[in-house]
Amino acid sequence: MGDKILFVDDEPLVLESLSRALRGRYHLSVATSGAAGLDLITDSLTQNEPFAVVVSDMRMPGMDGVEFLARVSLVLPDAITMILSGQADLEQTIKVVNSANLFRFLTKPCSAESLRRNLDHGLRQYELVRAERELLERTLGGAVTVLTQVLSMASPAASRRTAQMRAMTASVSEQLGLQSDWRLPIAAMLSHIGCIAVPGPVLEKLETTGHLDSHERAMFDAHPAQGRQLLAQIPRLGDIAEWIGNLPTSYDPGTHRAPTPLATSSRPVDDGAQIIEAVGRFLVRHTAGDDTRTIIKDFTADERYPARLVEALLEAAAALQPFGTNREVTVKELATGMIFQEDVRTSSGQILIRRGERVTPPLATRLANFAATVGVAEPIKVLVAGDRSHPVR
Repeated sequence: MGDKILFVDDEPLVLESLSRALRGRYHLSVATSGAAGLDLITDSLTQNEPFAVVVSDMRMPGMDGVEFLARVSLVLPDAITMILSGQADLEQTIKVVNSANLFRFLTKPCSAESLRRNLDHGLRQYELVRAERELLERTLGGAVTVLTQVLSMASPAASRRTAQMRAMTASVSEQLGLQSDWRLPIAAMLSHIGCIAVPGPVLEKLETTGHLDSHERAMFDAHPAQGRQLLAQIPRLGDIAEWIGNLPTSYDPGTHRAPTPLATSSRPVDDGAQIIEAVGRFLVRHTAGDDTRTIIKDFTADERYPARLVEALLEAAAALQPFGTNREVTVKELATGMIFQEDVRTSSGQILIRRGERVTPPLATRLANFAATVGVAEPIKVLVAGDRSHPVR
């Protein structure tokens, strides 16, 4: 249903007139306030039937058209937004154009013919936006998946950190209603791409001991900047490159000064950069050995993090502890989605895969090649999450 249209106006008679003029041509919904309009949008997302076009009056009590459409653009980034108002204040017009990527500004009275023509243009624009997003997600998403699989073979330690980033980012995004932002999962998948420049032994040492000398630490701390440099060369990934370039890499409790306890901000979470930074910082603390309660306590006292984001981080921490059935399998029995419960070693004791890694087709191929040459210690202890795994071919 790609022709759903929402009209928001505080005058019921206006909405009634619009409904009569457009009845039978579109799937119409109406609301008499911005708050009611946002509720309808939330319901439409729950039913996976988002609005294609949202039309709002400018001056409404409680929440005006500028604020309403700015919020709409956050939760419905693909929606085409329009103003239908008797007010044509230039300053207000500029605000709504800048904050909500306004497609049309229509003035009352607006003839039924003109309104239908503009709505038809809006629906066509919506289809173009959706088609472009689908193409972007399929091509770019596929390329990113290949890059992360290459990273998993070249650096299993970095791949494990990436898997944690992906799991937590996905959970936080879903809880905050931002799963439609394609940049978030891609940023998580590419979060440790810069580790390709860090020598394997350095990453292995960090995984096993948690400590690096000053030279090794400098190499590891440079991986976000390396990631930024790599990704900045790819069109449309400028935001993601900056997010990754600003990721934290270490946490020193000896020099950390806890923030002054304040009421955690109640402002909405609408910034992908903030989510990626917060998840990255949480994982740095988690990897350093801090328990979840201590980390969340510090986040709660930090005014930089909105309360909803802190709550989402706490819920997402469960993603770091997957549930399932423990099994012992051979290399040939490995299946995608299984999680290694102990280090995988060659017959001579060399570590191939670290505990906590998730089985992917490239990792399974790597182990199969080692099993056919130098040998792999079997059986391999894995965690099987449900019954969704399927054999790797």
